Amino acid sequence: MREIVKNKNLTMLGHLVELRKRMLYIVVANLITTFICYEYSNILIEIFLNMNKSMKLVYLTPPELFLAYLKISLIGGIILASPITILQIWTFVSPGLYKDERLYIVGSFIGGLLFFITGSYFAYKMVLPTMLEFFQKFQRDEIAQMISIGSYLDFVLSIIFTFGIVFEMPVLAALLAKLKLIKATTLKKKQPIMILIIFIVAAVMTPPDIISQIMLALPMILLLQLSIGICWLINKYQEE
Repeated sequence: MREIVKNKNLTMLGHLVELRKRMLYIVVANLITTFICYEYSNILIEIFLNMNKSMKLVYLTPPELFLAYLKISLIGGIILASPITILQIWTFVSPGLYKDERLYIVGSFIGGLLFFITGSYFAYKMVLPTMLEFFQKFQRDEIAQMISIGSYLDFVLSIIFTFGIVFEMPVLAALLAKLKLIKATTLKKKQPIMILIIFIVAAVMTPPDIISQIMLALPMILLLQLSIGICWLINKYQEE
């Protein structure tokens, strides 16, 4: 029999009080880190502007620049407070889990975090500079470039977040294989259809230009191959 982690027997009211306490810690931690990030928002925004130093940005409405700094501060605050947020969530849910469930969740979380960071870093260092340089080549003397700071940040952050999510594919494949919902042999047979779906997903998740779509689709195809390999290993282990 699986061993469950021991915990006090809490009533429904006790659980709600505990949840309220954990939520309060999370909110306070995020507020503090957001204020800290706002103090350094000039440095944070430079991280995104340095991807293409030749690009000159404008702001089109009085509050747009302030909102850009606020957006960066909020995102930075959430990232900075994420260890506290994760700890509070884990402290609340872990007492109700079996030991093997705890180990599997921790392993999946670590794997998911590493893949998300890898995808985001890949987008920041490789994809975005290439895309911005490509788009700059279309600039003409007769057409003035007026890219607003708000639209620029929305574009950059959406690409980074999209790549982070897409790189979770192997973790999702491992989870489904562990639950015996998919097999490597099935994935291999369905590869042509899945590659077509990848290009459709890339078209939906990226801005409407072919370069963005290709630069998302190619890593997704490689991640599909990695996912098939992971599923094969898990299937083989389950058969033994």
